[in-house]
Amino acid sequence: MCAGDCVVCPKQAEIGIILDHSTSIANPARGGFDNWYVSVIGFVKKLVQAFPIGPTLTRVGIVAFSTRAELSFGFNAYNNSRTMFNYLDNYDIMGGETNIAQVIKRQLSASIRDFSESVC
Repeated sequence: MCAGDCVVCPKQAEIGIILDHSTSIANPARGGFDNWYVSVIGFVKKLVQAFPIGPTLTRVGIVAFSTRAELSFGFNAYNNSRTMFNYLDNYDIMGGETNIAQVIKRQLSASIRDFSESVC
């Protein structure tokens, strides 16, 4: 699954990812929608690939923001990288304005509980 140099981190972790879903990400000057699918989703997949995904291993959650912020999926959503990658392969950009303040407010008020309870 990994081409070239691969980094593998066999430790238990919870990785919370905040993704910019605003229209500016798909701006033609930045590569259009290829920028979203290749650069943004490609980066997330490469990051996730470095960890063993599982309920007692590494868990990943994603919060997306544009005009508003929303939980895309929490730490308990995927038990392996294959199903997570299937989701990411079909993960469309929301579009809208870049409202980073919304995601900061959301995460400060909701904190980690939005992602789920601890692994331990």
